[in-house]
Amino acid sequence: MRVLIVLSLTLLVACGDPLMTLPGGALKGNTAAAPAEWSALAGVKTIQVEFRPADPYSHNIWGVGLGPNLYIATSAKGTRWTPFVAADPNVRVRVGTDLYDLTAVPVTDAEERTRVADAYEHKYELDPKDNWVTGAMIFRLDRRP
Repeated sequence: MRVLIVLSLTLLVACGDPLMTLPGGALKGNTAAAPAEWSALAGVKTIQVEFRPADPYSHNIWGVGLGPNLYIATSAKGTRWTPFVAADPNVRVRVGTDLYDLTAVPVTDAEERTRVADAYEHKYELDPKDNWVTGAMIFRLDRRP
């Protein structure tokens, strides 16, 4: 029985797509131009982000769209993928079957950070007193030139 479970998990991970909290590899889909507004993202709970183009690593992440900008965040200490962004800010985002080539830019402006934290609080129904995004590493995913 244990062998069957390990084999099943191996096959799921080998598919390439991230699965729940398990990371994946290169994302597949139709490359598209980033939308002018990310408002359609309001109904999407998680997006898939591919980091490290040379050796793709993808993950399901909460994201918020504010007008023309798309944001992702992680804890203040970072996570497994934050060093990948530091080494190469080029990322791919998949929403549905569409892939968008974007560049991750750290957000340091206090007003912008507040807007993003408020958007996360609203979208994901976070407790304002425990809104982890307030002290998080926040990245704006900009369109590539």
